[in-house]
Amino acid sequence: MAKIQPAILKIDIHGLTAQEAKEKVQEMVKKAPRNVQKIVVVHGYHNGTVLSEMVRRQIRSPRIVDIIPAVGNDGETVIWLKE
Repeated sequence: MAKIQPAILKIDIHGLTAQEAKEKVQEMVKKAPRNVQKIVVVHGYHNGTVLSEMVRRQIRSPRIVDIIPAVGNDGETVIWLKE
């Protein structure tokens, strides 16, 4: 039996309001296939921290294991999901 390889999704929320971005990210978390291990959220950082703070503080789901800043890129946050 073949094992399904873990997958990574990426979502760019530049230019969205915090509410629009929250809805879009939550929908992606909700609909992510079971083999998705992480979602990389690209929010940028040059125009403020509203989007990054929203992702790191307001996104909730039973599937989420952890939400952390991306290593080496202040403009991204990684959402780790349960398999």
